Amino acid sequence: MRLPDQWQRLGYPNEGEAVSFTFSCGNSEEEGFLICYKSEFYAYRNRCPHAGTTLDWLPGRFFSEDGELLVCQTHGAHFSPDSGEPVLGPSPCGLDRLPVRMINTVVEVPKQYAEPPWSTTA
Repeated sequence: MRLPDQWQRLGYPNEGEAVSFTFSCGNSEEEGFLICYKSEFYAYRNRCPHAGTTLDWLPGRFFSEDGELLVCQTHGAHFSPDSGEPVLGPSPCGLDRLPVRMINTVVEVPKQYAEPPWSTTA
């Protein structure tokens, strides 16, 4: 995975919640989301690998009712929160994961990439 050119600071999401953010990639603006799952932080591009739509069924709502999986609002595909891998549904591959870094008590995610860090396309 290519490292981002710049980083941005985000607030901490609570366990089972998400913080949405945007980042630049080449000439386009992308949406991403940062989640807290089992006290760890994970970030993904907010795009279903199957349908190409955003995952959240309401703004910032990504988790299943039991808080154990990420769910695509378009067709109900389920993904593992800690890897982005597909668990259930028609998705041919996992979510595009983005790096997360902690500096002291601050969580940071990508702000800008010169090129897309992922290899999957919707």
